[in-house]
Amino acid sequence: MKEKYILGVRLSIFLILVLVTIGTVHAEITIDSFSSTPDTVQPGEDLEVRLNLENVGDDDIESVVVSIDLSNVPFAPIESSTEKVIDKIRDGDQESVSFELVALSSAEAQTYKIPVTITYENTTKTSLISLEVVTDASLDILLESSDLIVENEQGAVTIKIVNEGLNQIKFLQVTLLDSSEYEILSPSSLYIGEIDTGDFDTEEFTIIPTSKDPELSFKLEYRDANNQAFAEEKQITVKVYSTEQATQLGLVKQGNPLTWILIFVVLALGILVWIRRKKHKKNVH
Repeated sequence: MKEKYILGVRLSIFLILVLVTIGTVHAEITIDSFSSTPDTVQPGEDLEVRLNLENVGDDDIESVVVSIDLSNVPFAPIESSTEKVIDKIRDGDQESVSFELVALSSAEAQTYKIPVTITYENTTKTSLISLEVVTDASLDILLESSDLIVENEQGAVTIKIVNEGLNQIKFLQVTLLDSSEYEILSPSSLYIGEIDTGDFDTEEFTIIPTSKDPELSFKLEYRDANNQAFAEEKQITVKVYSTEQATQLGLVKQGNPLTWILIFVVLALGILVWIRRKKHKKNVH
């Protein structure tokens, strides 16, 4: 009798486990797919996120709650909640929910993971979806300083390269291109690397301007945060004067007239003394 009792208990436990397993299979909601319109979004732009849910169990499931967690990502809901309720999903059927969002203006270019929580029949499941923020890379070159004054005289030009966009710049290389308006004395190509959003870098080039107000042409080659390659050219005009203009403006030091007068007087006196000595020698003989 005791053995039959033990066997019965074991059989009962087995049946309970089977029923629990079957019950779990009978009630299961999964995210079949999701999409965003547009596929990628820029800071300040609206988008719609649509989630397609599927009941992969054998029973109808009521009161399915779908929520998205935006607490750690630069997105906010538009005129709606971050939680939606589906009254019922029949077995084998699909239902969809959508969320209207906006990417915050401070969003940086990268892919963000957003937790999605589905709750039904005392079951809670969390999955991840991803949304991609893209921004246009924006680099500018400014003239920081220049000690160039007169054409055909060597000098240094310092430029400031500014990241004005919301996209991190990587693998930046700056090249001063050849031109008939100047001769390059320093290395023409410099590797800078990274410039963060709102940051800048300064670099110096040594040249000889061969014309007035030469236009310096720079080539910028870099990649953005999404590893997209860019190449662009930018120009800076540097103020350079002719020797005559620089002299008139007092930018080039002139020789002191008194100095030249003194030199002339000394030379004249020297010549006069030499002539007198020569005459004196002739009279002696």
